[in-house]
Amino acid sequence: MMTTRKRIILSLVLLSYFITAIDGSIVITGLTRITDDLHLSHEELSWVQNAYLLSFGGFMLMGGGLGDAFGRKRIFKLSLILFGIGSLGAGMSQSAGMMIAARFMQGLGSAVLAPTSLALIMDYFDGGERVKAVAWYGSISGLGLCIGLIVGGAITSYASWRDGFLVNIPIIAVMLLLSVKSLSGKKIKKTKFDVCGTLLSVSGIFCMLYAIDGAENMMIWLIAGTLLMILFVFTEQKTHRPIMPLRLFYSTDRRNAYIVRALLIGALMGYNFFISEFMQEVFGFTPLMTGFAFLPMTITTFIGAVRVPALVEKYGNKRVLAFGLAMLAVGFCELQFLNKESCYSIGIALPMLFIGFGQGLAMSPLTSLGLSDVEHVDAGAASGLVNVAHQVGGAFGLSLMVSASNGLTDMASRCHIGMWIALCCIVAALLISFIKSVLKHYWFIRMKFW
Repeated sequence: MMTTRKRIILSLVLLSYFITAIDGSIVITGLTRITDDLHLSHEELSWVQNAYLLSFGGFMLMGGGLGDAFGRKRIFKLSLILFGIGSLGAGMSQSAGMMIAARFMQGLGSAVLAPTSLALIMDYFDGGERVKAVAWYGSISGLGLCIGLIVGGAITSYASWRDGFLVNIPIIAVMLLLSVKSLSGKKIKKTKFDVCGTLLSVSGIFCMLYAIDGAENMMIWLIAGTLLMILFVFTEQKTHRPIMPLRLFYSTDRRNAYIVRALLIGALMGYNFFISEFMQEVFGFTPLMTGFAFLPMTITTFIGAVRVPALVEKYGNKRVLAFGLAMLAVGFCELQFLNKESCYSIGIALPMLFIGFGQGLAMSPLTSLGLSDVEHVDAGAASGLVNVAHQVGGAFGLSLMVSASNGLTDMASRCHIGMWIALCCIVAALLISFIKSVLKHYWFIRMKFW
C-alpha cells in the first residue's frame, strides 16, 4: 500500500503530464475560433502550434538536466510557474504576437515539467510501486490527448477557447501548494551546469524541428541541425556533468525504447490530426462531436493502462509492448479501408478500439524500458530523453504525413496517405522491438546448423 505522501506525489506527477498533454489537444479543437478572434493569418496560425512545439522539443534535454543539477523540488515549482504564466498569457492574448509568445512560454514550462515530473517517480518509488506509477504515467499522455479533444470541443462550443487555457491556473495553484508540502528539498551540491551542451542541444533540436515543420529551406536547416547535434555529442563526451550522458545509449533496450517511442507517437500524432480533419470535413462533425467520437479510443486506452501492471508482472515489459504494437498494427490496417462511403462505427470507431488498447498497453513498457537500469544521478537526463523521443517523434510523424499529402484536395485521399505512413511507423516499431530476440534466434540456429 502506498503512503498518503506517495499518493500525493504520484498525483502531482500524473497531473503534470496530464495538463501538458491535454493542452495540445484543446488547442486543436479551438484553432478556428482563435483565428477569428485574433484575426490570424494562416502563417500566424501555424506558429500558434509551432511555437509550443519548438520550445517544448528544443528545451527538453535542458529540462532534464536542470532537475539533476539544482534539485527536483525547486525545478518542479519553477516549471509550474512558467507553464502557468504561459497559460495565463494565452488565455488573455489580444494579438498574434502575444499568443505566440505565450505558447512559447507554455512550451518552455512543459519542457522542464515533463522530465522533472517523470524523474520524481525514480526518486520516490521502487519495485512494484514504481511499476504501477510508470504504468499510469505512460498511459496518461494518450488519455490526456483523448479527453482533451472532448473537453476542448465542449469548451469551444459552449464557452470560450480562452477558458481552455485559463482552466490550467487553479490546477497549477493546487499543484504548487501540494509540491511545497509533499516534496523534499534536498541540499544541493554545487555542480557545474552543462551550459555548452544545453545551447548546442537547444539549437540543434530547434533547427531539426523547424526543418520538418515549416522551413522553406528544409535541407539547410536540417544540415545545420545535424551538424549542431554532432558537435553536441562530441561535447558531451568531454563534459564532466553532461545533460545527456552518452552512457544512456549503451543499453540496447533503452536505445530501442527511444526509437520505438518516436515511431509510435509519430503515428498517433498524425492519426489524431488526420482523423479529426476527416470526421469534420467528410462526416460534417462539429468540434464537440469530433471530441466525443474519440471516446472509444479513450475507453480502451484506459482499460489497457489499468491492465498493464498485472500484465507486466506476469509477462514482462517486452512481451506486453509487442502485443500492444500488434494491436496498433491491426487498427491501422483496418484504417486502410476508410473512405467517403464508410460509416463511423465500422470505419473509425472499430479501429479506435484496437488503437486505444494498443496505446494503453505500449506506453508504460516503453517508459519503463527507457528508464531501465538508470543510475539515480542520470534520472533527469533519462526522463528528458524519453520526452524528447515523444515530442520529436510526434513532430516528425505529423510533418511527414502532411508533406506527403500536400497537393491533394480530396480529404479521403489525404487521410489514406497519412494512415499508410502511420502503419509503416507502427510496423517499423514492431520490428525494432523484436530485432534483438530475432538476431539471437538467428545466430543460435546458425551455430546449431554448423
